[in-house]
Amino acid sequence: HLTTELGKEAQVDFGYAGKLYDTKTKKHRKAYVFVMSMSHSRHLYVEFVFKQDSRTWIQCHINAFNYFGGVPQSILLDNLKPGIISANVYDPILNKAYVELSRHYAFVIDPCKVRKPEHKGKVERSIRIVKEQLIAGRQYHNIYDANTKAIDWCQYEIGQRVCRGTGKKPMEAFEDEKSSLLPLPKGIFDIPT
Repeated sequence: HLTTELGKEAQVDFGYAGKLYDTKTKKHRKAYVFVMSMSHSRHLYVEFVFKQDSRTWIQCHINAFNYFGGVPQSILLDNLKPGIISANVYDPILNKAYVELSRHYAFVIDPCKVRKPEHKGKVERSIRIVKEQLIAGRQYHNIYDANTKAIDWCQYEIGQRVCRGTGKKPMEAFEDEKSSLLPLPKGIFDIPT
């Protein structure tokens, strides 16, 4: 198992979540799940969304940082367009809005190599666990209900199970990690369009 220093890294990704009811359109729509996994403690932030665009990507990061009460030093991601415009091992072209977010919150954007999901295995495994334990066999009234249940699940279910990689419960390990996170900046980040 790979260990990571306290507060050093978080891994992020989107995954398909099936269809959820949208109260605005009054229809069931394709939904996606955003997951941020703290690499040291394995503590998760999970949010269901209807889009995978830049604005949603950035808002999910902001929501995750507020949930954790701080910011990891780096974010490991694959080559999603909201984060990476053009993948390159030596000089990737980053999404300008995402770069502005990283400057505001003072984290480093760390893209994986193309077609190497094993480089961010902690979040890849977390997406699978979310699909198996939070999506499969469960029904939600709407996306708000799903997001409420997701936060409860992160704190009181998966957050209370001993992780094989660390030998600790994620919520307990996160208590040690929380003080190592970068502080939340003052002011609100204005998401560029």
